Amino acid sequence: MKLKVCLYIFLVVVIIAVVAAPKTLAQINSQGVAVSMPVVGETFNGAVVCADTSNVYSLCARGYDPNMSGVVVTSPSISFNTGGSSGVSVISNGNALVAVTSANGNIKKGDYITSSKTPGVGELAKKSGYVLGTALEDWSSTDINSKGLVLINITTRPAVLTNGAGNNLVQLMQEGVNGAFESPLAALRYVVAGILVVLSFIFGFMHFGKMAKSGVEALGRNPLAAKTIQFGIVLNVVIAIVIMGVGLGISYLVLVI
Repeated sequence: MKLKVCLYIFLVVVIIAVVAAPKTLAQINSQGVAVSMPVVGETFNGAVVCADTSNVYSLCARGYDPNMSGVVVTSPSISFNTGGSSGVSVISNGNALVAVTSANGNIKKGDYITSSKTPGVGELAKKSGYVLGTALEDWSSTDINSKGLVLINITTRPAVLTNGAGNNLVQLMQEGVNGAFESPLAALRYVVAGILVVLSFIFGFMHFGKMAKSGVEALGRNPLAAKTIQFGIVLNVVIAIVIMGVGLGISYLVLVI
């Protein structure tokens, strides 16, 4: 009996402690290793940082910048100091809060986020090009000038948006040409992808041309087997298309992975 009474008293005390405990809001911290970098100019939490060809770091100030390096975090969970006392903590991989605006549209979970013309501020990516990463939560605002912090998975890379594939392909090629002068290592992706596309088309056309020529000669020698020969020509056309499609697919993977 005494044991039951003690147990009831203990449960009552626990419930009162939980109810009476002060409410605290959970704060999302950055997840990733930050490195201290000397960034030129004034920075703020969530600012998008870019590096030029001389490895001078500053706030990104244009859209789809291929030189995006990471995001400024004022309270990183882990940080390495390599920039001296004047350096700021920057996360290049992992999850971090990023300053964004709705100038390019409201942001939904899974959307690509890229740099913008506003120094250090990100925005929704609406075309193919270099992106900072993907949004892990929704964010919206009717005021395009207001800034908010959105949790982003930082994976800077070129991305291909499926909407408007024709226009996006041209835009992606333009980003690749710009990246060749500004970020040579990243532009290597475009070089490899371009070579794969050219080789797949050359091989596909050579295969089709060779088979088509053989099929025409076979029709001339044996008209009675016309249906069989025509079927063979169509089959080889399909094979050529498949070869070119595989080349395009591999090129796409080279760009996005």
